[in-house]
Amino acid sequence: MNSSFLPLVKSATKLPKVAFYTLGCKLNFSETATIAREFETQNFERVAFESPADVYVINTCSVTENADKKLKGIVQKALAQNPEGFIAVIGCYAQLQPQQIVALDGVDLVLGASEKFKLPQYINDLAKKKIGEVHACEISEVNFYESSFSISDRTRAFLKYKTVVTINAHIVHTSS
Repeated sequence: MNSSFLPLVKSATKLPKVAFYTLGCKLNFSETATIAREFETQNFERVAFESPADVYVINTCSVTENADKKLKGIVQKALAQNPEGFIAVIGCYAQLQPQQIVALDGVDLVLGASEKFKLPQYINDLAKKKIGEVHACEISEVNFYESSFSISDRTRAFLKYKTVVTINAHIVHTSS
């Protein structure tokens, strides 16, 4: 293809849109930023949550009071923007209460701690589901660590990291 036509072809292609809503701590914002970058590499356009999108990702927190009520309101907000939008719920609350979340009207996918960073792989079809899917395991079965960072999504940069220190043949894990 003639390279002079590439800008026209690229601009004519409508990319699917993805929007993110994050509840909770700096770690959740860091993880949302990392997942958002992965969507961008999969040719999704990131838009504000208040905009119509093809996919809405809600990163939940179980520490905040009334997590279930907040989540219901956020799901309703997404459906008001696009009733056919695909809604995925991830995060701490999704790990703890996946069946309760998938029962919410409009939720298409719930991913636990072991699956949330694989979210783009689970979205093969953007069509609404009649019955939502849950992919989660017991937290004790999560056997890997995914680093994440946030730069432009918050006022300060945040880096999630893990250090492993060996002391007298005992392994001590610390994370921040």
